[in-house]
Amino acid sequence: MLQHVLWGISFITLWLTIIWLHYLFANEPETKELTENPKITLAIPAYNEEKTILKTINSIIEADYPIDKKEIIIVNDGSTDKTAQVVEAIIKKNQSHNIILLQHAKNSGNKSIAVNTALDNATGEYFSVLDADSRISKNGIKLLLPYFYNQKVGAVISRVKVETPNKILEKIQFFEYIMSNMIRKLMSLLGTLHITPGVLSTYKTETLRKIGGFTRDRNNLTEDMEIALRLIQNGYKIEMQPESITYTFVPKGIKTLWRQRLRWARGYIYNMWSYRKMMFSPKHGIFGIFQMPVNVIIVITLIVNITIILINLIDTTTEFLFRSATITGYFWKTVTAIPTVTDVMLGQNYRILVPLAIVTILGFYLIWQSHRRFNERITNNITGALAYFIFIPYFTTMNWIASIFQEVFKTKRKW
Repeated sequence: MLQHVLWGISFITLWLTIIWLHYLFANEPETKELTENPKITLAIPAYNEEKTILKTINSIIEADYPIDKKEIIIVNDGSTDKTAQVVEAIIKKNQSHNIILLQHAKNSGNKSIAVNTALDNATGEYFSVLDADSRISKNGIKLLLPYFYNQKVGAVISRVKVETPNKILEKIQFFEYIMSNMIRKLMSLLGTLHITPGVLSTYKTETLRKIGGFTRDRNNLTEDMEIALRLIQNGYKIEMQPESITYTFVPKGIKTLWRQRLRWARGYIYNMWSYRKMMFSPKHGIFGIFQMPVNVIIVITLIVNITIILINLIDTTTEFLFRSATITGYFWKTVTAIPTVTDVMLGQNYRILVPLAIVTILGFYLIWQSHRRFNERITNNITGALAYFIFIPYFTTMNWIASIFQEVFKTKRKW
């Protein structure tokens, strides 16, 4: 039975890998050069961001886009630190720029509430959202807008990079973000991209208002996924411009990373359930027929695969320790034994080994292509890459199990 499960996992992984690799060579969507610079509103929801928000606003100020066409709206969502004072000082220093500070007396407890406040006051033709711990590249805005030449484009996202990764956990996430960006780009080419991260994701203001703005459901922890799914539900598609590079700070400690990923996973589950009617829906094309089922399959496959690995590891370790304790000389004989080539060859289950080997080779090819396409050198982050494979699959599996448990038993959702 176990062999058949592993065989099934290998087949699914191989199938998905081949599909993604096929779209490595797909054509980019058609765009048109900007003949004019439309006005854009850049919204920054902020809660206790006194240490990072200056860098965020300055990156917008320094962006290669006309001053009179940029409207910057900061929504101070009930901060208890000096966020408001920092923003007020920036406004005073940059009076030639259109910078607006809006205040919430109390923290709303949900980012989407603050984003909607900015949307209600926006006067730009386009609307971008930036987290207050991020920054944008100088040409970031100009690169995104040409995609809206296609009237069916509901949003365009940038490529997100980790800001100054120093600690090992940050380096792991740096590698992870490169791979995530590659998968997002492939989904964009396939036409199934369904997330708009809070780092310069850009929309038509009219479209956002037409579909009701960002979610007002306080239980929804991932407004970036919800708005993307709602755009798709309403017949729009989402594109990615990988040359528009944005930077974000990531968790530096395990506890903070766990909380972040728990929120992401619970938001994922919540939104997948909320939009379950799109599952297998021909009306929503390849997204409904292919991407929605795959979103579920990937999580199940990860949990089953890692669980099997851990069970086998525990079983093997327990057996080894038991025999070492009960059989004289077993420990050193086993530790020092060097298996022959024949032993290795005869000890393999090739029905499992062959597809796993193919998946591994294709996986490394995808890693190489990801770094090549984004002009990243994997040799600069060998430590992060190796640590990623040792740590992230098991950490993510435990996080998913905890998230599913909390969703099933309806524990309180926390931002």
